[in-house]
Amino acid sequence: MAVEMAIWRMTEDGPLPLELSPLDAERRLEEMLEEDPSICGTDLLILGRQVRSDHGRPLDLLAIDGEGRTHVLELKRHRTPRDVVAQTLDYGSWVAGLSLDRLEQIYLDYTDGKKKLGDAFAERFDCPLPDVVNGQQQFTIVASELDPDSERIVEFLAESYGVPINAVFFRHFNEGDRQYLARTWLLDPEQTEAKAGRSARSKSQPWNGQDFYVVLGGVEDGRWPIARDFGLLNGGGGPRYWKPLGHLKPGHRVFAHVAGAGYVGIGKVTGEMILARDAKVDVAGELQSVLDQEDPSVEWWREGVLSDDLDLAERVVPVEWIDTRSLDEAVWEKGLFASQWTVCKLRDERTIATVEAAFGIDETTG
Repeated sequence: MAVEMAIWRMTEDGPLPLELSPLDAERRLEEMLEEDPSICGTDLLILGRQVRSDHGRPLDLLAIDGEGRTHVLELKRHRTPRDVVAQTLDYGSWVAGLSLDRLEQIYLDYTDGKKKLGDAFAERFDCPLPDVVNGQQQFTIVASELDPDSERIVEFLAESYGVPINAVFFRHFNEGDRQYLARTWLLDPEQTEAKAGRSARSKSQPWNGQDFYVVLGGVEDGRWPIARDFGLLNGGGGPRYWKPLGHLKPGHRVFAHVAGAGYVGIGKVTGEMILARDAKVDVAGELQSVLDQEDPSVEWWREGVLSDDLDLAERVVPVEWIDTRSLDEAVWEKGLFASQWTVCKLRDERTIATVEAAFGIDETTG
């Protein structure tokens, strides 16, 4: 049973309850969710609205989260308990069978071909599409209120059979000319996720909480020498390239990769992302500006570092290398993880183990 939501405004005369009123139309709630799906409690990218399924009827909102899990958001729209739950599950069964190509086409149709799904996902979540997309689903009934029969059915499916279904209620309050929206879940989202079947979740390898993949240009670029010689992971030329560096925090471990060569270094992050023009390096125990160093790589890099356009200006993240390799000695073999995205979580256990072994790193040294 959902917990009833009430709001009071504190006054000198004591708590003053706000007036609860229904939304003027569920279509308005659908529009709000489309504009800002995070009000459901999860950061989502909307893939489509009124998406026509192969069964003929359109589902209200289809979305994807940062882990690649798809979300079906279905509004109650005054349907009977049997209808709203059955329809949500019907849509869910259809969505579960969608390929990445089909999801990409749905998104292209939704945006009139203006943006590709991979680009939109990267902009939204600051990482590339995961290796497994749509390996898991979440079905959410959205309503201003739900009758006891619908609540009972949802609770039974989620708690007894681990179906990833839940209901979220939005309460609308008025105070003079001000309006407020409050959210209440039927079931604890964390508990329902924990009870959901693990088979789909196992398709995507979990992240170990510390390892990141970092790409430092290609073999012809000067990014790896800068990173190796000065301990500065670097990116520039636009937010798409440098913004992912902001995910790196002190203590994270990085696996440095150069496109066309392979893995060239493993290190520990020692600081936050900063503008490269502010970076200092240790020279014989003295901190000096990286721009004061006489190095061919710095000359190549200088224009981006000193750019007046902060969107294009170079950023860096300091790193302490555990071990590095030259490009000729880079570690690579077929099947190891690689991506064009500047920084992303490294989940591939085989890649981690292979590169660690090649660098002679174990739990005591890494």
